[in-house]
Amino acid sequence: MDAINKFYSSVSQTVSTLSSVFLGNPLTKEYDIAEHIGSAGTEFIWKIYTGCKRSTKEPAAIFVFDKKQLELFTKDEREEICENVRRGVVQLTKIRHPQVLTVQHAMEESRDTIAFATEPVVASLANLLGNTTNVANTGLLAEYKLSEFETRFGVYELLKGVRFLHDEAQLLHRNLCTENIIVNRQGVWKLFGFGYCWNKRPPAVPVANHHFKTRLLGNPASRWTAPELVLENSCNEATDIYSLGVLIYTIHSREIIPTPDAATDLYGYKQSVTKLSNQGPARIGAVPEALRADLKKMLSVNPQARPTIQSLLQISYFCDTYVQCLDSLETLFPKDNLEKSEFYKRLSQIIGEFPHRVRLHRVLPSLVKEFVNCSMIPFVLTNILTVTGSCTRSEYMQHISAHLRPVMLLEEPVQIMLIFFQNLDVLLKVCPTEEVRASILPLVYKALEAKSQQIQELCLSIIPSIVVHLDKATIKGGLVPRVKALCSGTNLVSVRVKCLLCLGQLATKIEKWVMIDDIVAYLPSVNCREPAVIMAIVGVYKISFVTEGLGIPKDVLACKVLPHLFPMTIVNGLTVQQFQAIISLIKEFTRKIEDEQGEKLGSKMVPSGSGNSLSEKLPTSDVRSSFAGLQIEGGSDPYGDFMQSSSVSAPPKSGTEQRTLTSPLQPQFPPAQSLQLTGTLNWNVPPVATTAKENSNKYNSMQQQNTTTQNPRKPETVMPFGQQPMLPAAAGSGSAMVPHSWLTTSAPLSVKPSGMKSTEATSPYGQLQPLIPLPTKSGQSSSKSSVTSPMLSKEDIMEFLTK
Repeated sequence: MDAINKFYSSVSQTVSTLSSVFLGNPLTKEYDIAEHIGSAGTEFIWKIYTGCKRSTKEPAAIFVFDKKQLELFTKDEREEICENVRRGVVQLTKIRHPQVLTVQHAMEESRDTIAFATEPVVASLANLLGNTTNVANTGLLAEYKLSEFETRFGVYELLKGVRFLHDEAQLLHRNLCTENIIVNRQGVWKLFGFGYCWNKRPPAVPVANHHFKTRLLGNPASRWTAPELVLENSCNEATDIYSLGVLIYTIHSREIIPTPDAATDLYGYKQSVTKLSNQGPARIGAVPEALRADLKKMLSVNPQARPTIQSLLQISYFCDTYVQCLDSLETLFPKDNLEKSEFYKRLSQIIGEFPHRVRLHRVLPSLVKEFVNCSMIPFVLTNILTVTGSCTRSEYMQHISAHLRPVMLLEEPVQIMLIFFQNLDVLLKVCPTEEVRASILPLVYKALEAKSQQIQELCLSIIPSIVVHLDKATIKGGLVPRVKALCSGTNLVSVRVKCLLCLGQLATKIEKWVMIDDIVAYLPSVNCREPAVIMAIVGVYKISFVTEGLGIPKDVLACKVLPHLFPMTIVNGLTVQQFQAIISLIKEFTRKIEDEQGEKLGSKMVPSGSGNSLSEKLPTSDVRSSFAGLQIEGGSDPYGDFMQSSSVSAPPKSGTEQRTLTSPLQPQFPPAQSLQLTGTLNWNVPPVATTAKENSNKYNSMQQQNTTTQNPRKPETVMPFGQQPMLPAAAGSGSAMVPHSWLTTSAPLSVKPSGMKSTEATSPYGQLQPLIPLPTKSGQSSSKSSVTSPMLSKEDIMEFLTK
């Protein structure tokens, strides 16, 4: 709250001060007047304020002469002083030259003030050299330090301005001093204070020199004035040369030549001027060596010994490369394109050696004028971007941005876009985020759609540096789709590789879901027959996989990435290193799937023992419950020998010992009695007219008849329909007969094979015995016939079927 109160108090005080200064002046109707920044004119009679024209918002400087300064003078003296002030403003308004201060609004006078508006200025040269008389705010002046080049070129400009006055305007200034030199916003030194100028045109008018005898406010000081004008009432062009000599010495030594005032000590003045002409000023060593000899001549008492303006402009001190280059730049605009192009090429080699303020305020305005000539834009654009490299963000936005935005939209000549991308790092350094989106991003979009391969590749190489200035929606909806479209639409391998590399470089700057959904998912659709493209794709996968915060999910790896990578391994043209890189990446992806999926599945299982088979991990109770409906006891094996593996290393030691299974899907139960076949059968039976059921019935009837005839005995007990025959238990176990579901049959009888003794056990097959009888070899016992019976021949089978 205190800060707000201080600010309000400061603003109120400023408004009150301005109201009292400009009370009743008509200039306030058209200009908004703000800060007091400097003072100018002999004895600093003018206050300088910043201002702005209300209608056009054009910046300006407001010069104000306050008549309250004349309170100590008589009425006639006040009127004379005001007349000199008015004459100087009127004369200034008439003169138009680059080295003369430009008036924007003519003089306006009220009862208390005289005011007029000019181009924006910094202050007077005296203020910049340290004299802040009649200045309220000295902070800006303290920061403004003149460089050696600015001083040299400023003096050079003053010489050209005085030459214009002498040759073209036919005027003698007669009041050249640091107070009457104004430095504008661009750093140009301008002539001011024409209240005592003298017209060289006839009819000749006697020179008035009473202002050296009677000191009035604003009159020229004798220490700046040539001796002939003070002592002899005569003047010519050499008069201004003397004043320029004093000015040059004061600028370099930062002190005024100690000459007594002629109005109070005329004799002392004569002595001092003579000594100065013979020996030179005391601190002449502060003046550059190339200028010392000419400076002594300029301070000569004899006007004929002084050099001319033209000879001064040609001395070595002003023939410096940088001075001549900057001077030519300001007059280059009307010349032909060939001459300008050669100049701008030379300028690009030395522009970096100019002081920053000179580049920004002197060189840049001359360069941006060429934007109206499209053929010259590539030549000046390089220099402008060099100036941009040393700017701050505020300087860029204030002085450069508005000029470059229209140029960024141009498509021809093509060199414009190429230069922008070659120096885009410079623009990104000085552009705020909003400016990047408003000006640079449209340039990137235009470059991605360009026809030039070089521009496309340059654009792709700088996209990752732009991403940090963009929001997520712009990246996903604007940038990534355009890069993908260029990658799919181009036929150039280098551009396609650059597109893929660009997408890969975005990995560290975008979110995971954008990388997975918009980039990784896009890669399988890329034409990848060239090794360079393949390795670029592999690189994008690798970056997406290993970058912290990203990673590729296992489902994407399994369903999209690995099916895409495997065909790449057999593409012709791959080197051994490239092949190994692809295989290594595939192994990494596979290992990730193995680890994650294995961990997921293992978390749902109950660990048991040290076994590795799946059967060891299955709960036994679940297996038993699944077979409960089959009425199988715990000691029986529902699979029998059909599930036994032929690769068992050794038979079980006892009937109750659990056997080892090789199949991982076979549950382990105590083994049951193995079912032994009674013979070896040949099932290759030719087709017959009768059905298997009819043959079985015939065979059973014949067997019953043969048994009754050969061994008459009590008939077998017939089992009820649907009752299961019993299987014998394992040998030595002593257990009861076990019903087996495989032996369930619709036949009511159990038939013994032919030749079996009545004391032998009934065949475990029952009605599952083969339909074809097994004849016994002659000479062999019936006990062995079931094991050693040979296969029936085809003729025997046909004979049997015929019967």
